[in-house]
Amino acid sequence: MLDLFSGTGSLGLESLSRDCSLVYFVDKDNQSIDLIRYNTENLASNQTDIGSFEIIQKDVLEYLRFCNIKKWDIIFLDPPYRISADIMKSIFDIIAGSGIAAEKTLMIYEFFFKRDIKEEIEKLEIVKQSFFGDKKVLYLKLKKSSGR
Repeated sequence: MLDLFSGTGSLGLESLSRDCSLVYFVDKDNQSIDLIRYNTENLASNQTDIGSFEIIQKDVLEYLRFCNIKKWDIIFLDPPYRISADIMKSIFDIIAGSGIAAEKTLMIYEFFFKRDIKEEIEKLEIVKQSFFGDKKVLYLKLKKSSGR
């Protein structure tokens, strides 16, 4: 699982506690990184059999531009509400074109429900959507190529 804009790392931590074998936490904020370190250490001391994880302090866009490590099963994105549409479009374009997402990869995108995200996700298809208060969550996959 790739947890982008990790914040507290709660989704990645939940995944590790439920037998996820590998989580990468990516966030540029010092406080977030410190909190993720604290939370992963706490989880590891309370649960002996957790998967592997990496904590990466880097801007998400910068990380994705140079990341070609693997294809992820799940990519979670919970960016700050005020992030620009251009940055999010670049992030989704990189994910769609870089090979880090496979056909089976599920991308979970959480954002402010009034945000117009059509152009951001134009290379992806919506599998499901949910609402939680002022948040909207989209479950996305790569669009199937027309040649298949």
